[in-house]
Amino acid sequence: MSYFDRLNRYIGRDEGETEYVCRNCGVGFDERRQVCPECGGYSIRRREWGPLR
Repeated sequence: MSYFDRLNRYIGRDEGETEYVCRNCGVGFDERRQVCPECGGYSIRRREWGPLR
């Protein structure tokens, strides 16, 4: 994945739009993954719920 693809992916999504996030690099995913394709990290967790407004 090129630098511009990663940048577009990063700025193209709202913070709460994806269900899972890599704790190492912060990239979000719609489905659970074992390994982050961006950084190779193994710590992909479900996003924590934000405060109610």
